[in-house]
Formats: sequence, C-alpha cells, structure tokens
Amino acid sequence: MKLMPLSLAVAATLLVTSASAQQYTFKVGAAYINPNATSSDITGRMAIKPPGFPSAVNKDVDANIQLEVQPQTAFIFSIARSFGDNWEGELFLGFPPEHDVKMRMNNERVKTLASLDPTAIPAPYAAAGVTAGTVVGAKHIASYDGKVVAKLKQFAPTAFINYKFGTPQSTWRPYVGVGVNFTHVKPEPTRDGETFYNDGKVRTKVSDSWGLALQVGMSYHLDDTWLISAGYATAQVRNKIRINTDNADSVHRASYKFNPSIWMLTVGRKF
Repeated sequence: MKLMPLSLAVAATLLVTSASAQQYTFKVGAAYINPNATSSDITGRMAIKPPGFPSAVNKDVDANIQLEVQPQTAFIFSIARSFGDNWEGELFLGFPPEHDVKMRMNNERVKTLASLDPTAIPAPYAAAGVTAGTVVGAKHIASYDGKVVAKLKQFAPTAFINYKFGTPQSTWRPYVGVGVNFTHVKPEPTRDGETFYNDGKVRTKVSDSWGLALQVGMSYHLDDTWLISAGYATAQVRNKIRINTDNADSVHRASYKFNPSIWMLTVGRKF
C-alpha cells in the first residue's frame, strides 16, 4: 500500500520534469461512469422502528441485503506532459460526480414474511416463532427494495503513464496507459435512508482506496494544436462501509470490491 502514494507522486512528477519533445496537452470533456458496484451482504445488528409501530425491532441484519451504486455522468479534465515522442504522464481530475445508492433486498424469506398479515399470522409461522414484530419488520425492510437510501460523491484523481502509438505527426494515435487511482467517497443518507431506521441521525463512513488503473483510447489530431480523444478506463477500487445510528444496536458493515467502467470523450489542446 505504501508504494501506491509513491507511484502517484512519481507519475505526477513526470508532468513537470524536463525531457525531449516536451509538450503539454490539456483535455476537457465528459465521462460515463458505471461503478459495477454492489456491496457484500450488509452484516451486523439493526434496530428499526417502523412508523406506527410502538417499539423498535432489534434483530440481526437479514442475508442478501446489499447496497448498489448507480451509474452517473461527470465532467472531467486532464493535464499531460510528453517525455519523448511516444511516452507521456497524465493526471485525470474532475468535478466529483454524485451517485445514487439503492438498497437491494434479495431475501425470499423476508419477502414471504412481508406478505403476511401481522394481526393474523398463520399457525405454522407462529409455531416457528414468527411474531407481529417480525412481520412488521419484514414489511418495512421489503418496502425499501430499490429505493435510493444514500447519495455519494467520489473524488478519484488518477495518474497514468501512457504509451502513444505512431509519431507526433500522425493524425490517429491509439494509446494505452497504466497508473494508480485514489478514491475518496463522501456518503450522505437520503430521506428514505433516514426513515428506513427511524432512529435518529444515520452516520456512514467509507474507507479510502488505492488501486491499479488502466486505460486505452484513440486520439484524432485535427491539426498541430487541437485533438479529440475517446477512451475507456477502469481501476481497482475497494471500500469498507460502516453505518450506525443513535441506537448502539444499529451498526452495519459491508464492503465494495469493484472495477468501474469509465467511458470518456474529450477535446484537447496542445501547448
């Protein structure tokens, strides 16, 4: 892990060091980011108080409940500096996109319990220990399947070392790059996220991530100054999540391990 910050520093240094055929290229454009991110099962204890129910329902989190980050578009820009005819260092930045986070509930038992009437529980279920509180809790949980329970902003600067095929005079220049990504996530619960617990302020912490990044693309040089680029990038991103409320029993944990798909279209100018 200590090598990751060093790699980012080395890649950034390449943007400002002296070399032959030095040239800056500034790109600006848009990216479509598909996080491909569904968390592991949420684990821990939960204390929810469904609206209208007299007391909180304290229980372990049911299996097969995850958080799914939704795709988003973002404004991006990069600064690159060549060192030689075919190599360059590039640093990608942008305005942090805001992703919706949906709850996904794939537990058939919860769905079955949610279909019951809490005032008339069938004998087989009652014999198995199913109570009115169990049914009300299941109805409450099932009703949040597919709802946006949080918003998250991600700040993800990424440094690449790129190899550009062809010559500086080529009109079309394919390129490939390898680098390092840093991802910082700032989550905020939505109104649905707060009312899901109905237990005071929801606090969410997400760990930072360092990981390998790759990109591939093509640049079309309109002239000696302007170019248009289309590319695809991905990175290794791993985050740990901790969710808690004012109730000490409501502590949830999960993790993400995903490789986002990032499609980019930019316009660039060489200096």
